[in-house]
Amino acid sequence: MTTAVKIRKRGAKLRRSKVAQEKLVAETLLEDGCLRYELHQPFDDGRIRIFVETWESEAEWRAHMEGAAMQRFQASGVGDYFADFALHRLTKVAG
Repeated sequence: MTTAVKIRKRGAKLRRSKVAQEKLVAETLLEDGCLRYELHQPFDDGRIRIFVETWESEAEWRAHMEGAAMQRFQASGVGDYFADFALHRLTKVAG
């Protein structure tokens, strides 16, 4: 199962948000069933971050979404700095 999450941050607190997101990536990569958990940023807009993640199963993705790393991330308050948030569950169609 693969998802892509696009976040656009508000101008303030960009550094704090970056640190929290990078910590989430490091912790998530250690979780059972995590095949890929990457954080990307467009060359032309430092306010946008895109998480790309692949899990062995939907059940493991759901466990991640309710797990300790995600709870710590949400409790950090960085979500308050998001101007936009979109989560897309993806189905591979080629490649």
